[in-house]
Amino acid sequence: MDITEDTDDCIFCKILNGELLASTIYEDEHIVVIVDLYPVNKGHLLIIPKSHAAYISDVADDILSHMIVFAKKMNKSLRAFYDCDGVNFFLADGAAAGQEVFHCHLHVYPRFNDDGFGFKYDTRHFQQLTRKEMDEIAEALAK
Repeated sequence: MDITEDTDDCIFCKILNGELLASTIYEDEHIVVIVDLYPVNKGHLLIIPKSHAAYISDVADDILSHMIVFAKKMNKSLRAFYDCDGVNFFLADGAAAGQEVFHCHLHVYPRFNDDGFGFKYDTRHFQQLTRKEMDEIAEALAK
């Protein structure tokens, strides 16, 4: 286990154990929802399962469902409170995907036109797949 995946060094476990302060929006027996300390925009929040799980595959299905249902509620609240133009949901799973804290968590943040943040894809660097390649991928992943 990588040290970043260790519960003793997990910032979210420390928050859940009361060792670090957080601004809590919601808490129940399964999840906690807190304000992100380094937000993309004001209103950026994190939905965190209470049981330590480094990756999404380690989180129980009912907890994941609960996280998404609560994210939907927060979407409505963010849109009403901030009158934002959109809302992003982001979950990085693994270092290559940008995960920095190895305790699964879902980012939910309001977006505004011209806020300077975004996921930009330069398709000039992408290789277009053939229909055969796409079908092979679909067949392999459907198993």
